[in-house]
Amino acid sequence: MSLTTLPPEITREILLYLPIPSLLSYGLTSKANHAIQQCSLTTLRLGIFHSRLASMISLMEATASRSVLHSVQLILPKAESTNKENVMRNQNSKIARVVKLYGHCLRDLEIACWEFREPAAVAIRELRNLRRLSIRLDHPHTRYGGLQSSFWDEAEGSTVWNLLAGGKGKGGEEEALGRLRVLQLERAGVTDYQFGKILEGNKGLKEVRLRKCLGLTDKAFKILAESAVSRELETFHFTRSEVARIDDRVLVWIGKMKGLKSLSLHGCYHIDCELVKKMNEEQWHIGDLTLPSTLSSPRQGVEVDPDYK
Repeated sequence: MSLTTLPPEITREILLYLPIPSLLSYGLTSKANHAIQQCSLTTLRLGIFHSRLASMISLMEATASRSVLHSVQLILPKAESTNKENVMRNQNSKIARVVKLYGHCLRDLEIACWEFREPAAVAIRELRNLRRLSIRLDHPHTRYGGLQSSFWDEAEGSTVWNLLAGGKGKGGEEEALGRLRVLQLERAGVTDYQFGKILEGNKGLKEVRLRKCLGLTDKAFKILAESAVSRELETFHFTRSEVARIDDRVLVWIGKMKGLKSLSLHGCYHIDCELVKKMNEEQWHIGDLTLPSTLSSPRQGVEVDPDYK
């Protein structure tokens, strides 16, 4: 039996399990197969880096449970990575190109680059079928001449995040995104206001993971708790934030998220661990809870026996 004799729906289900090279090769055999191939690419993890080593490290840092079948790691040619600005510009232009070519059926997209810019954001905002979006901008193990380690400490604020705010057009049609169920941001320069607009446009979110988003303050918790998202939200991870305003005040807003099944505040050192434990035992009853840190100070040095040799 040939694939051409099968109904398109069955062929598409088979192609979903092919790795990217095989899937793209199948699409080159005919126009009809190319159309089916594009509809079969529903999941994509895309990383673009200046070296193979940086690409491998990024892949290992990605969520372990994610499928690697549709994972693409692109290495920039030397001519396109001559300096930091050149790298970031070409990362975003290539992300935009890939998304525009293959993104119309994407439901799950994860991208990894150094900085999120307008070309990539404009392309992603057009993915109206997207259900899961992960933007990973934290790669502290990267070694590149001219790139200081402090670059990874905090992302600068940018209006580019406004482009991810889903919404309705005048005729009621969706303008951008709007159907997200999962949002994951790492080292994103998003502000409280921009975060609120993204929530406003994606009321069906069930999972929000924010890691090292230092532009967000305690106000972000208030915005989330008072939004329509809080009624359906099951997973909320807000981690690696040492912002002073992320303190015990946010616990009041967490308590208003009644449907939470998983909560992580790991690395938010201004929140009292004992208070979190107490509130969960008495009020929240969240099954999967990760405390802000160990009860000892996170900055405490390691004690070494001076006589050990």
